[in-house]
Amino acid sequence: MEKNLHTAIALRKAGEYEKSRELLEGLINSTELKARALLNIAWSWDNQGAEDKAEIYYQAALEAGLEGEDQFDALFGLACTYRCLGKYTLAKAHFVEILTAWPDATEIIPFYALCLHNLGENDKAMSVMLELVARHPPTENIKRYQKALHFYARNLTGA
Repeated sequence: MEKNLHTAIALRKAGEYEKSRELLEGLINSTELKARALLNIAWSWDNQGAEDKAEIYYQAALEAGLEGEDQFDALFGLACTYRCLGKYTLAKAHFVEILTAWPDATEIIPFYALCLHNLGENDKAMSVMLELVARHPPTENIKRYQKALHFYARNLTGA
């Protein structure tokens, strides 16, 4: 079954979202793989821009008991999804939760700042970003999101 999970992840990364989800749906009944399968289904919907569908799967994955990096990834995905859906207060609460639990997760900060901007907390958003740059010159964690950050830099109010 673990092989099916890896195959489904490879399909998702290759843009074969429906095929990936079909395999992942078959893993939901596996106690040991359920949470990770749900997380990867969420990512699949997210990759397709279907945040409304991704939201449900992120929540289910967290309820199924993710731990460590998978829990971080699901919380981060859910916070970003809430922001994209215009649920800024929920997004902010999740970003704060993540930053409290993972204070070194610098990749969260730009998305948290976007959320603050969406809430009209522009001074705080700018402060958060300046602190990031001052304390953490660009790292690989932030570079991973470079494409998205460039998009949002030009579209501050966009989802």
